[in-house]
Amino acid sequence: MRLVLLFFTLITGLTSYAQSHKPCGTDVMMKMAIQNEPSLAKNLELFRLYTDSVAQNSELKNNTEIRLIPVVIHVMHTGGSNNISDEQIHDALRIINEDFRKLNADTSDVINEFQNIYADIEVEFKLAKLDPEGNCSKGITRTYTQLTNDAGENVKELVGWNPRMYLNIWVVSNIASGAGGYSYLPGSAPNNDGNAGIVIRASQFGSIGLSSSGNVSSRSMTHEIGHYLGLPHTWGGSNDNNLDENCDIDDGIEDTPNTKGSPQSCNAYQNSCGSLDNVHNFMDYSSCGKMYTEGQKTRMRSALDFGQPWHLAARNNLYTYENLMLTGTHPDYESLDCIANIDFESESPFTCSGQITDWKNLSSNYDLALSYLWTFEGGNPSSSSEENPSVSYENPGIYSVTLSIITTGGENSKIHENAIYVQDQSLVISAPSNKNFYSDPFSSTMDNFDDWYKSENLEGASWQWNSLGSNSNGGSIRIKSDDFLEPGPRKAYTATYDLSYVSAPCYMYYDYAYARKDGESSDQFQVQITDDCGQNWSTRVNKSTDNLTTVDANVYFSFNPIESMWKEQRVSLNPFVGSPKVQAAFIIEGSGGNFLYIDNIRFGVPNLSAEELNIANLNFKVSPNPNNGNASIEFNLLGREKIELILVDIIGNPIFHSELNYKAGQHQMDLNDLKPNLDPGIYYINYKIGSSFGTKQIIVL
Repeated sequence: MRLVLLFFTLITGLTSYAQSHKPCGTDVMMKMAIQNEPSLAKNLELFRLYTDSVAQNSELKNNTEIRLIPVVIHVMHTGGSNNISDEQIHDALRIINEDFRKLNADTSDVINEFQNIYADIEVEFKLAKLDPEGNCSKGITRTYTQLTNDAGENVKELVGWNPRMYLNIWVVSNIASGAGGYSYLPGSAPNNDGNAGIVIRASQFGSIGLSSSGNVSSRSMTHEIGHYLGLPHTWGGSNDNNLDENCDIDDGIEDTPNTKGSPQSCNAYQNSCGSLDNVHNFMDYSSCGKMYTEGQKTRMRSALDFGQPWHLAARNNLYTYENLMLTGTHPDYESLDCIANIDFESESPFTCSGQITDWKNLSSNYDLALSYLWTFEGGNPSSSSEENPSVSYENPGIYSVTLSIITTGGENSKIHENAIYVQDQSLVISAPSNKNFYSDPFSSTMDNFDDWYKSENLEGASWQWNSLGSNSNGGSIRIKSDDFLEPGPRKAYTATYDLSYVSAPCYMYYDYAYARKDGESSDQFQVQITDDCGQNWSTRVNKSTDNLTTVDANVYFSFNPIESMWKEQRVSLNPFVGSPKVQAAFIIEGSGGNFLYIDNIRFGVPNLSAEELNIANLNFKVSPNPNNGNASIEFNLLGREKIELILVDIIGNPIFHSELNYKAGQHQMDLNDLKPNLDPGIYYINYKIGSSFGTKQIIVL
């Protein structure tokens, strides 16, 4: 009756996401899965009936054969610390193996009342040595994705190995529901249990690295594997512990006392439902989990016997001899080291002449390298056998880098074309300055002072010039994450600006337009600033999809913005005022997004609109003045603009009128060309840019 009540609670007791998030999200995720896929309820009922029969069968119940489960760890990361180390992964495997074999150092801390039912589960876990295609593996995959920050079932769509062959574990930075981790009881995962496995935060995975040695952090994996092998929480089928109504649920396992659940503390003698609680149980929420019971052992081992041919994640295939050989986890399987999966990066994709650049080996899937060989085009040294070498570059240019690694499994190499841009920092633009994209700003030679650079070491779309702009005067640069073939940040670097002669407040303005493609669009956009040639970057803008959009509706096909779809962004440059070499980077990463456009960049300017900025820097003058009709009219433009000029006499009669587009730069015209042989007198020349205008008096003698 207890287990039937538990099953009923799992199916009908819906838990709202609006409630405070709990350490484990299993029950919430299961209920959502069954709502969306009602056939999963039948799988769960079959599992209940099977475990009931095993619990009554002493022969099955007393089976003590050691069972080995192949494991694959999928590290979902964005680079940096959340690309957790192999050492943290191995530490997590050590802990779960100790916990499931009753080899953990704190076994004696379990109070006497439960020592007699403290079980060795006789289940072990081992990282796979072969992937589903039979290729050599270390049982660890690494996937670059922003989804790690908002993870759930979405990460399983990016990578996952056959769940009939492996226990899949996805290690992420953050789980969307707020949980520390979650799994599914056998048969209850989405896709007819095809999504079986564990999603867990890196901060609750093992006891080192991003995690910690605290009981909750280091034992979260033990708890979630309990769910994967059929265990509910000790109080029953809900994520909500320490509630009076939990006394009416229970977990359906005879030797785990009825309990409300611990309030995330450690009162070993807690009595919440009329009997002593098993607070030290891994399936409680206490801060001192240390044990499983004999009844829980029976449930988990029966889960490993459960499965039908049509189940996509039948647990009863995991430990078979055939599967252990196919996954390379059987003790009889002899494996060599794998061929390395090559990857590497520099601290920045650009540098300056003479500046030291550190290169980091990010290669994976091997235990020991017999040798490293780096080749640096244009570098000093030009080659290195160190794992993580340092290189300098003397001459400006764009250079490639190659890394080869030899292991006992063989040799592999990879070349990054255009891996690093060495800047000529004598090419600078004095601020304030405008940048409008009348032509493609990206250069393969970087010979001009206003050339831009883009990193292109990832497959798929990168930043490109196009003819659509925020005004009619030219084009813009754009990029679409839906066209990315490989995850990772796409970066566009501006030219270098001299802010030596500007004062605070000082800003960069730019126009932008962006649309989601659909509800799956997930982009992250940043603007970063450096004043030390990329050694250090300051993030000044950081926007996700919802904050970046400039139109309300999704745009499934190509997004071609009209004037009303553009917005202006202001970025403070106050920390960089006085710096002679300041540069910005426009960075986007993600997937499924439509085009992002950038245009009309005003760099190192006061708190002015583009129009006001042009007027402030116009320097409109007439000289000599007075004159004999031979004066020169001069003005300066920061960008391409339409200027209206009107010459009138002293009573306002128009003498000359023009409306012309002028390119950025200094312009000069003769008064005599506007109106030859002007009579002596007083005249006025009116100039207008947009809604701003000014007047100069001209005296002809």
